[in-house]
Amino acid sequence: MSSTGEQDDYLLSRDYIDCDRLNLQHSLWTKIFGYLLHPRIDTSSPTLTIADIGTGTASWLTDLSALLPTTCQLDGFDIDTSQVPPKEWLPANVSLHKWDVFTDLPEHLIGRYDIVHVRLLVFVVKGDLTGILRRLVKMLKPGGWLQWSEPDVRTMRILTAKAKTQTQPGAAPGPDTTAASTANANANATPGMAHLFSLSASQDPRLIPAWPSQLDEYFRAAGLNDVLVHRVAEAPPHLEFAMHQCNLLMYEMFASRAPGPRAREILDWVPRAAEETRRGAMFAFERVAVVGCKGK
Repeated sequence: MSSTGEQDDYLLSRDYIDCDRLNLQHSLWTKIFGYLLHPRIDTSSPTLTIADIGTGTASWLTDLSALLPTTCQLDGFDIDTSQVPPKEWLPANVSLHKWDVFTDLPEHLIGRYDIVHVRLLVFVVKGDLTGILRRLVKMLKPGGWLQWSEPDVRTMRILTAKAKTQTQPGAAPGPDTTAASTANANANATPGMAHLFSLSASQDPRLIPAWPSQLDEYFRAAGLNDVLVHRVAEAPPHLEFAMHQCNLLMYEMFASRAPGPRAREILDWVPRAAEETRRGAMFAFERVAVVGCKGK
């Protein structure tokens, strides 16, 4: 999804490799959290209307469709719907629509949905979330629920299997410490991974955002009630490792959007990070899901 209505500056690709990455990422993310929709959200109505923002390959929608009555309506929105299966191969109650969440909400979507779902806009959003949240809340019916899930990239650490601990002492970065500096602190133990992360993180401010850890504050400021936070500080190691391998695919995509010399440098360091991965190292992040209810 683009960050402007005029130009698509998506940091990743939309080819078959990225479709594979998104589908695997969805499966691992669901296993890590244990649900598609937070248990607090009531899904008992047979006529639910549900929107998925930045739907990508629509894997979240198609999985959810299998758990709900066919009388529920599930709509996916993205600025580019080229990664979605042909409509003939989608469940009958799943529809796809083009819409850029950074543009005005179409009037016919105001107050239309019981549930709005957002996940992994971390590499899309620049700056303040207020405008985006205002549009998402407007999509909800009174009493409707918003669920938004993201990785907290500033908590990045590098874990090694032999030590069974992070390769730099201390907890996740605090408010005055960036993930890039944390990666540099790990350089002696895993220089390829540390340098690769620093290169990509310095490429674009969206790659080390602070706002995922503040989502609940944004929810309350937008007037949402019953705000709940589910933070996964440590995923099961085998799932975290699988997610790490999945995420390694992104670095070549970052390189495709980087200036010439920076692109070459990122590509040079990917094999070193891959070798360190084979020796038993991985990036690990905390992840957060936040839900909130619109007043009736």
